Amino acid sequence: MAEAPEEIIIIEESEAAEYQQEGDVHAIHQDDEDAKKKKIIIFGGLAIGVVLIIVIALLLVLAVKKKEKPQSIDLIEEKLSTKKAKPIEPSKLEQMIVKANYLYSSGSKEDALALYEQIAQYSETISLYNLGVAQMKNEQYKTALGTFQKAIKNDEKRCVSAINAAVCALHIHDEKTFHYYIDLAHAYLPYEVDAPLYSYYYTLISYYKQNYLEALSSLKNKTSTYYPYTQKNLMAKLSALYGNNYDAIEAMENNFEDMDDFSIALLYARVGDFTLSIKHLNEAIIKNINPIRSQLALGLIKLKAGRVSEAAKEIKNVTDMFPNDVYKYYPIRVQLKENLFNAKKAQKFYRHNLEKSDALMYQKIFYFSPYKIYNANQTISYIRKGTANIYIDNVNSAKKYLKHSASSSTVNYGITKAIKMALSFHLRKANKEFQKLLKIQPKHSILHYNLALTYAQLGNLNLAYKHFLRSYHLDAKNYLSGIYAVMTGKLLHHNVKKLTAILKDSLYIEDDSEEKELYTTLLHLAEHNYLSAVDWLNHDYKPRPLYLMLNILIATKIDKHEVAKKASQQLVDMLPRDILPNMIYIDTHFYEYNDTKYATSVIRYMKNLHLQFSDLYYGPYISRYLYIQQNLITGQLFYLRQQLKKVLEATPDETKELLSSLAMASLYDKAYEEAYSLYNTLIDEQKVRDSYTLFLGAVASTAAGHHANAIALLELSKMKDKTFAESRYALGLLYLETQNNEGASIQFSFINDDAFHSKYFDFSIDEQKLLQKKCLAEVSKK
Repeated sequence: MAEAPEEIIIIEESEAAEYQQEGDVHAIHQDDEDAKKKKIIIFGGLAIGVVLIIVIALLLVLAVKKKEKPQSIDLIEEKLSTKKAKPIEPSKLEQMIVKANYLYSSGSKEDALALYEQIAQYSETISLYNLGVAQMKNEQYKTALGTFQKAIKNDEKRCVSAINAAVCALHIHDEKTFHYYIDLAHAYLPYEVDAPLYSYYYTLISYYKQNYLEALSSLKNKTSTYYPYTQKNLMAKLSALYGNNYDAIEAMENNFEDMDDFSIALLYARVGDFTLSIKHLNEAIIKNINPIRSQLALGLIKLKAGRVSEAAKEIKNVTDMFPNDVYKYYPIRVQLKENLFNAKKAQKFYRHNLEKSDALMYQKIFYFSPYKIYNANQTISYIRKGTANIYIDNVNSAKKYLKHSASSSTVNYGITKAIKMALSFHLRKANKEFQKLLKIQPKHSILHYNLALTYAQLGNLNLAYKHFLRSYHLDAKNYLSGIYAVMTGKLLHHNVKKLTAILKDSLYIEDDSEEKELYTTLLHLAEHNYLSAVDWLNHDYKPRPLYLMLNILIATKIDKHEVAKKASQQLVDMLPRDILPNMIYIDTHFYEYNDTKYATSVIRYMKNLHLQFSDLYYGPYISRYLYIQQNLITGQLFYLRQQLKKVLEATPDETKELLSSLAMASLYDKAYEEAYSLYNTLIDEQKVRDSYTLFLGAVASTAAGHHANAIALLELSKMKDKTFAESRYALGLLYLETQNNEGASIQFSFINDDAFHSKYFDFSIDEQKLLQKKCLAEVSKK
């Protein structure tokens, strides 16, 4: 089971937990007939076969006697009705049994039972077992139990009669009697060692005694091909129990029947083949096989497959159709993905994410992007105009110009001051300063750009997009604002096609220049047009941090790793004490190493660093995230947490980023309660309430088991950013867990990505709840 973290539900209709509990005597079983929904019973062909053997024996005994004229079945029935004790000829008795079997299989159960009872009056040793089987078929379990008890006393089919007696006891919830007869069957088993059905008996006894490995072994080394459907299903169940899902699938496929779609669909889900799982579930729904479970499973598996909006429809439909029963079968347990915390898995995820993540690529660009300063010439021009107007006695006009000049000077001085804060990594202080200045001059394009850049570096993409877009609308020549609006808009799933087209048209008519080449290259990266962006590598511009970052990104995308290594070395030489350039150096120089060599190389490299840590304590989100990830991979998170705690104790103010760093490090170091407490402090006391911080608070709450708090934080995160798919998805899962399928469907329906996979949240079926439900159901029946 542990081998399949993606599993949703175990095979067949019964709860997964039933197989796994040592004390659970009510094991799952499935009938070969009667719609395959009843417990395993031994009947049918075996009965006829045994009857034939006994009939042959009787014929040999009677061979010396005089042959009588054959009688019709009607005449035999007439004799039976007179209740005479005279034995019937074996051949006629055989015909009677065949007729009784036929009546039962054709639906005339009452007539069949009556005929079995009549036969029993004349030949108890032959028909008691058959009568018991017929009574089991008719769900007369208490009566059948008594019949099998008589058969055992008559030394007739003792082993198989004891097995069926045990099954009857299961049906009437008589645990003590069940154990007695299954132990009795085990005691009689050696007498069947030469029988063709020996391995089958051994399998059933082992299965009911919960010796599952022995049952699996006998299925793999069977001596009989009787009851292929039962043996196939047991093979599939037991293989799945021990995580051998492909063996279970093979067992199902080797003898596939129309009614197997539901079971095999769930097996395919366990191995992560969601396409085949969905195909078989659709077939099961068409065939009306377990309609509630099939439709609900289809919705859950589509969630696993990333088809979230489709899953929303499936879950809503099945909830609308079966509001009273839909919550009975698959209780959800929300959990975080294991690769967040396991060092080896985290390394694989981290290195894969570096190649695929647009968010990381754009964040690196934002980190090295320049802040913009005011236009001093324009300020002087305003002053001159104001003075000139005074001389011509236009006082009102002069006041207007001079007032604008004064406010511009205040804003421009403030911009300069805030930029200094941002460049020294006091990013949140700079952000606050830009917000104040914006109240003075709300239509200042450069001010909007600088404010947006601080928001982008802090990870608040929603506000970054808003101010980048506003900056571009205020000044259409501010191309960086427009391009960064495209980038943030894409991360927020906004439609930015029109904006992209306008930028392209505007840039096309600009004269060739270094700036035009920069803007064009950034647009190519925003559109994933890396082949067009490669022209940037052919230019020999003066090395600047942003230019070198573009070299690294483009060269990595087109597998020119030597170019990327050279650029990252230049970047480290230029900014040796900053975290991000060194993390980029690691990514470019160690990318070919295997997991072990990568981890040891990172440890060795980071030991020799002399970082200033201001960017970790107060700076951009990307620095915190990448540095914490590398410490997770190398097993150094505990020491990083101790370092952060010491700095936090010595820092009287400006602790928001410090708290955020410590909270994230504690989360990844599995100090869940500590992370939960820190995020609550950050959100409630420090008032840091951007959508991503709220989301991370929900992640920590979930990890610590405070799911109600997680729901509250995700509701706030969703309100801050309605397009944040991670918040929507997590909230939907938590609603499923609380049996609010309607609320979950609403959240999932907002995620239009056809291949959305959360980086943080996952879910499984809560087997403990299934077991509790089973126990409660059994208690209520007693």
